[in-house]
Amino acid sequence: MSSIAREFSPDGKYCAYISQQGKFIVYEVETGTLHQVYTPNMHLNVPCTCFTWLEVATDQPVATPRSGKAKKQRSSNARQLMAAFGTSRGRVAFYSLATGTIERSCEGDGHSAPVTAICFNAAEDPDTLFTAGADGKVIEWSIMQSAQGAVHNIGVEKLSCVMLASSGVIVTGSKQLKLWDRAESRLLRTLVGHTSNTQILRTLTATTSEEQSFALSGSAMDRNISMWSLSDDGENTPVASFALEDVPEYVSLELVERKMHLVAVSRTGVAHYFMRSLDKLSVKRPYNANHTFQIAVDTATTKTKAVERLPVFVASVQHSPQPETIMLGYGTEASLRFEPIPIDAELKINVIIREPIKLLGKSKQEGDFKTKTPIVDANNAEYLNPVNANKKNMKKVEIPMEVRLENLSLLPDRSDTKMVTGRKNMIHLLVQGLHSRDATILRSVFGRNDPEMIQQTVERIPAQYLGALLSEMSYLMQLKTVHVQTAVCWLKQLITVHASQLMALGSSNLMTNFATCLGIIEYRVEHLNSLAKLRGRLGLLIDQADRSKKQSINRNVDENVLVYQEEEDDSDVDSVLGSDNEQHGSSNEDIYDGDEQESPEYDDEEQEESHAGLSVRKQNGFAQADEHDGNDSDSEEMEVSD
Repeated sequence: MSSIAREFSPDGKYCAYISQQGKFIVYEVETGTLHQVYTPNMHLNVPCTCFTWLEVATDQPVATPRSGKAKKQRSSNARQLMAAFGTSRGRVAFYSLATGTIERSCEGDGHSAPVTAICFNAAEDPDTLFTAGADGKVIEWSIMQSAQGAVHNIGVEKLSCVMLASSGVIVTGSKQLKLWDRAESRLLRTLVGHTSNTQILRTLTATTSEEQSFALSGSAMDRNISMWSLSDDGENTPVASFALEDVPEYVSLELVERKMHLVAVSRTGVAHYFMRSLDKLSVKRPYNANHTFQIAVDTATTKTKAVERLPVFVASVQHSPQPETIMLGYGTEASLRFEPIPIDAELKINVIIREPIKLLGKSKQEGDFKTKTPIVDANNAEYLNPVNANKKNMKKVEIPMEVRLENLSLLPDRSDTKMVTGRKNMIHLLVQGLHSRDATILRSVFGRNDPEMIQQTVERIPAQYLGALLSEMSYLMQLKTVHVQTAVCWLKQLITVHASQLMALGSSNLMTNFATCLGIIEYRVEHLNSLAKLRGRLGLLIDQADRSKKQSINRNVDENVLVYQEEEDDSDVDSVLGSDNEQHGSSNEDIYDGDEQESPEYDDEEQEESHAGLSVRKQNGFAQADEHDGNDSDSEEMEVSD
């Protein structure tokens, strides 16, 4: 990913950019050689985030940081070329190209967050710099006094662009472009049209009978460059748009006789050239480029069939040596080449074939190198991977077969070693995925919900990737419950291990980074009681349905069995009792018959009492008869088998 901060100097002699490591690199356009590389002190902790070119008169009074008093340096009309840096600490420093050092720094509190954009408009205010920060503020800095000026509180959102337009209007860019009154810090208009953060902002002033001001902007996720009218009666929508094949990363424009010459460099390294009249602008559909420029590598030199492309890094219509040419800077950040390319009116797509760029600017003899390159035999070369890179070379020893068979028991330990090695390599996958934003790599890393692996990975992640990791966690928190569980585990380890780095961001930035995660967690916790109640009720309904189903099954089983019950009456009992007495060979009638022969009076009384006191009960499958005498003194129980 290339740097967005890249600019030509006002005279077109130099082209500079800020690398990914925060270094300030300057190239000479005419010769295409590397002029200067400035590495700030503690560049890994306080890198340069943005810069702008400015020319300062050498006889201008400049206040030194120590004394604070202004004194003249020289008495001449010469002007000194300088670069104003915005740092990640929220400060502004002035870099002298003549001495190659920081000449002075601006005094003041500055921003509480990194400086995201800096601009200088010599036509409107030759002594003031404007910076925008991630804290939502725009600060004015005096170049002559090297001190902080007015502070404009724009809002809480992170600002990505700032420009000073005509009539004292400040244009700020985030997800929307806003116009502010510089004197009163009052919002004038809001320009709506972009879907993501603005990363490119340029202003254009047309001086005719009526002065017209325009702004051109490009966002991080939009392939179009939008053009806005900054006049008081202008609309809040774009007046024109210019289509590219990818996201724009650099824009240069020039106005010649009411005709706007615009060149834009896309992320894929293609330069698009537009030429439109300001009197014939339309918003019905985006304008296509009049000419496109691409740089291809000569296959005859590389001796390959595949055609490689050299990406265009910068392009300018202001600093071209001739009117009908365009200045292109192509290559990589490690080595650039600048060349003016003529514009052919009949050729729309221009593919320019050039030789591949060597990292060393000039070819040198082998004896000219201070360090010799060792001669390596390709057949005997041994390539180390991250697993065995730290291991020393060991002599090969022939191991007997018996020892090898005995060592087979070490296979489980060998698998554990592979697992630990995978955890160590997981940090490389995570950094690569965050850097390239590859969804496949990130899915493979976040798909493993191993607490130990997560802890080891978070402990080794570089500090500059914490913001990108928080963004990915915010995205995972918005997905299904499985992804939310993984995101919570990562967030827990991230807060535990990197608490100091997160606290150093400040309360406002910390709340901004964790706003999405906190909102989702609070929303889920707020509805936890309702979900628990709903789960309990659903459980009761399911249990009741299962219980009813089981009862219906048991009822169907019982209906298949025939059960018959006879009514109980005295005749049945008597028959049962009689049959039982006959089977046992003895009955009460025989006894009573014997007694009747001896005492017939007693027999009559005994029969009456037996009918009055005889009762039959059926218990446990047996018929039971009880006989009570007239005085209720004696009782007998007789069991009869059914």
